[in-house]
Amino acid sequence: MVRPCPSFSLWLFSSSWDLSTTAISDSLEKSMNTRTFGKTLALNLGRVIFTLVLLIYLIPILWMYSSSMRSNGEIVLDPLGFPTKIDFSNYSIAWEAANMGRHFLISFTITSKSMVIVVVLSTLAAYAFSRLDFSGRKVLYVFFLIGLILPVQSFLIGLFIMFRTMGLLNSLWSVILPVSAIGLPLSILLSKNYFDSLPSSLEESAFLEGAGTFQVYRLIILPLSVPIIATVITFTVIGVWNEFMIPFVMIQNSSLRPLTTSLYVFSTKYSANYALKLAALTMIATPMFIVYFAFQSQVQKGITAGAIKT
Repeated sequence: MVRPCPSFSLWLFSSSWDLSTTAISDSLEKSMNTRTFGKTLALNLGRVIFTLVLLIYLIPILWMYSSSMRSNGEIVLDPLGFPTKIDFSNYSIAWEAANMGRHFLISFTITSKSMVIVVVLSTLAAYAFSRLDFSGRKVLYVFFLIGLILPVQSFLIGLFIMFRTMGLLNSLWSVILPVSAIGLPLSILLSKNYFDSLPSSLEESAFLEGAGTFQVYRLIILPLSVPIIATVITFTVIGVWNEFMIPFVMIQNSSLRPLTTSLYVFSTKYSANYALKLAALTMIATPMFIVYFAFQSQVQKGITAGAIKT
């Protein structure tokens, strides 16, 4: 019987191992290249989609600002053109024709009071849901969150009848109270998620020192909650400032109308004058852009903080 040479067997095994290793390496390299290509393709596709969505939102806004500085004749003849010269006269004419100074003050009053109500109540409720242990906490929390799925139209008639009975129609409170209630569910949800991410060690130390629950909320929780408070302020201000349906139904007195409903009346009166309407829209929209960009970084922190448990 002829036995194989040990060196030949070793060489054959070594060659087979090298071939197998090379094949596996090539397969892994191809797989990694395929995955890298797939990730790169998905990333580039996401960028393209994001850019298209951004343009869909951005182009009308830029057109509004651009056309607000053109004459009405230029807009009619060339709707998509650029202004041949910058003219701010449309702003002054629209400001005076729509009595926007008074309506700005009314909108500011409604927005500021609603903001205070939402910030105070949402942070208190969120702190209770996050830190306090009481009977029915989960049920009550879900009850608050139901407000996120209820459209305004579902309870607007009931509100109108209730406010008419209470004598609140044609008053600013007939707008402030409903818009504050509408803003509470989302604000409570965001605030609770943020409070859940805060460490409880500081509170425990304060309780050991004899601090009460409200003292802990006021002296420890609130100073640590600047990002979420800024987020709640931003969402509330933008939502209340742009609210149309509730003030349109609740306020029939022209001297008490906020900007949104006064703009509707102004647009009806000057339906053919696009330059004045665009100038009025620009003046109404600009404060909200300023608010958002002023709080942008805090809003990002407030929204993402709840996803990280400390």
